[in-house]
Amino acid sequence: MGTTLPPTRAGPPRVYLAYALSWLAVGLVLLGAALPHLARIPDARTFLVFAALTAVGNAVVIRFPSGVILGMQAPFVFGAVWLLGWTAAPPLYALCALVLPLVHRVSPQRAAVFFGNTSLAMFLAGGLLWRLWGGPLPELPAPRDVAALLAAGLVHGLINTPAAAVARFFESKDPATLQPGVLGPMLGVSVAVYAPMSALLVMAYRSGVPVFALTVSVWLLVGLTLQAYRASRDLHARLEQATRELERLSTTDPLTDLLNRRMFVEIGQRELARHRRYGDPVSLVLLDLRHFKRVNDTLGHQAGDAVLQWVAHVLRRRMRRTDYAFRLGGDEFALLLPGTGSSGALALAESLYQALRSGDGLRGADVTVGVASCPEHGATVDDLLRAADRALYKAREEEKWLGAAQT
Repeated sequence: MGTTLPPTRAGPPRVYLAYALSWLAVGLVLLGAALPHLARIPDARTFLVFAALTAVGNAVVIRFPSGVILGMQAPFVFGAVWLLGWTAAPPLYALCALVLPLVHRVSPQRAAVFFGNTSLAMFLAGGLLWRLWGGPLPELPAPRDVAALLAAGLVHGLINTPAAAVARFFESKDPATLQPGVLGPMLGVSVAVYAPMSALLVMAYRSGVPVFALTVSVWLLVGLTLQAYRASRDLHARLEQATRELERLSTTDPLTDLLNRRMFVEIGQRELARHRRYGDPVSLVLLDLRHFKRVNDTLGHQAGDAVLQWVAHVLRRRMRRTDYAFRLGGDEFALLLPGTGSSGALALAESLYQALRSGDGLRGADVTVGVASCPEHGATVDDLLRAADRALYKAREEEKWLGAAQT
């Protein structure tokens, strides 16, 4: 029922190997007990038909984001059990366990868990139902028989679902695989889909080749349709993710993850348009690193990158939710402060300077800051940038760390 992608290249942990070997031992014991009985079944043709369909069903799967692989083979195994007894299940599930790693890149450990837990589930469910029915599924099932089929699906799901979930957890290390929202659909499929579909397959098989062939074709066609739908959904999700990543790369600086110069112009124009409409002040804090080239030359470019990331970290920590932080290029950064006047911007600049110089984040570099505000120092992005830049360079000439634009 549920299978997953292979484990990481680091290899499965020992506890997972022990878990898989335990289920493999269960499956082998049941297989050993089933084979002598299966060799004496009066209707070998029925077993061969359902074995062939089980192999085909393994090729049609629906792969979900959680890692679950929903196969179309289970109703064929169920149907063989309802007709031949539980002894039909271990050989068929052994066949599935051999096919899954080859066709769907399922790990051997996951295949072993699948073989063991599904064989045990059908040993319990099939054995109980045959005792209840006194033989195969009745040709005209009574309501009691239908209820028994659903109960069998529940037994199968209650064994298969947690066993598969634990295996997925060992492989993915993702605790979400053990959440009810992931386990519930797996259990629901066993009860609401697999068991009723297997009964329909049995009745169609007894009705003759044309009806049975049509029923099998419809089931596999539904599986192929869902497989294509799921694949298209996955492709759409990957395209959306790629689009979002391209958008992020086009608007942010890859090293610091701050907004880039293009976004500085775009957001600055938007905030200044809002100022013209509502009259709220807008301030710009411009930061430039001094002696940054010396850091690169003496300590290496990795140290220089660390300095730039430290500046970005401090900016993010000190800014408000309504502020915007940018890396304009090289060692030049900016904060755009909507709704903040000159005094507030100067206070924030002092806070930033103290935070940047704390510890060894600058690696020997230093910071010069220039501050300009709208409307005092300009009403366009270029005006503010020029005013803040002039204030910064004047402060640097006067060997000060802070320069305020003059009206």
